[in-house]
Amino acid sequence: MVERLDARGMSSEEVVARLRRPGGFLSPEVRDAARRIVEAVRARGDEALLEYTERFDGVRLDRLRVPHKEIETSRAALPAELVESFQRAFENVRAFHEHELDRSWEMSRTGATLGQWVRPLRRVGVYVPGGHGAYPSTLMMAAIPARVAGVREICVCAPPGPDGRVSSRVLAVAGLLELDEVYPVGGAQAVGAMAYGTEAIPHVDKIVGPGNDYVTAAKLEVFGAVGVDAPQGPSEVVLIADASAFPERVARDLLAQAEHLSGASAILLTPHAGLIEDTAPLLSGEPAELVTLVRVQDIEQAVEISNLYAPEHAHVICEDQEAILEDLEAVGMVAVGDMSPVALGDYGAGPSHALPTGGTAVWASALGTHDFTARTNYIHYTSDALASFGPHVECLARLEGFENHARSVAVRLRRG
Repeated sequence: MVERLDARGMSSEEVVARLRRPGGFLSPEVRDAARRIVEAVRARGDEALLEYTERFDGVRLDRLRVPHKEIETSRAALPAELVESFQRAFENVRAFHEHELDRSWEMSRTGATLGQWVRPLRRVGVYVPGGHGAYPSTLMMAAIPARVAGVREICVCAPPGPDGRVSSRVLAVAGLLELDEVYPVGGAQAVGAMAYGTEAIPHVDKIVGPGNDYVTAAKLEVFGAVGVDAPQGPSEVVLIADASAFPERVARDLLAQAEHLSGASAILLTPHAGLIEDTAPLLSGEPAELVTLVRVQDIEQAVEISNLYAPEHAHVICEDQEAILEDLEAVGMVAVGDMSPVALGDYGAGPSHALPTGGTAVWASALGTHDFTARTNYIHYTSDALASFGPHVECLARLEGFENHARSVAVRLRRG
């Protein structure tokens, strides 16, 4: 049943407390289980991978790397219309991330040269989830920004199906993207393998990609040994609409994100009772149970609630949408206007659909080329520049009690 909430007499904080939040705090049981799996893989390598895959996926793997021929066969079997759709999406995603790419820079002032080198990570791991189905779009949304950033090696892990094979659709996209390193391993054990390496799977520098609670917990366990991306849990959308919105389109937008199930959340915020009354009858089926229709006092309250909730997606369908966009703060991606359904972003409008969830959009960002690069700062002072600034460094170092810091400068400022 669709949930309704009248927020006109409530504070925005009270409303957010009432709204359904996907996922949430990982239970101690999940954290402990993920820790044990990761440590077992670290200690016993491939043996542990095979054991956990048989226990959790019900298959005994006969190999731990997908043969190149199997990837090529899947790519060749992809229907022409799907190849065309994927290629168009690839083009959009590549163009967007080429534009956002950080580049090395240098500046000079008062005799000192300062700068930053931006370099790609050498090797990254992409986790492609299974669960309700196969998600080749997830591979696309992670691998393309990594390639644009200049990453040389991309390792892909995905849970095997009942036949012990990775989904042919995922393999087909791997082929289209010229990715040759794919492993039929999922869950926390895949994260452990990518983080620490096994006989079959060399370790990576960073792991990206969404997964269930065990995958998320495992990524938290290995953080520090490798880099990890921002948390990516169940899907969520906040749709802010006024009387100009079409009920049937609003209903479809809400159901689209609720369709992910597994704790997804789809929320309509509108001051117009008529939109709620006209939309509610159009919501049916299992996804409708994950929809909340909220009547707010005005659009200003809707924006305030969205900022506090910090959703993965926000969709704004309002006549004065430009003013609203200026006030939206914490959100992974914003879809602007009636002709911009969130599904466009899910399947290749341009930005990666790997977005922060669970309120982490307050501090986290969408996956992008910045996740696949590292920055190195550098300084190059001339003798004149050191003479100008060095005495100040001596002063500040001695203030903090670091005499040798001060002397490392002073020894270069001696005259004669």
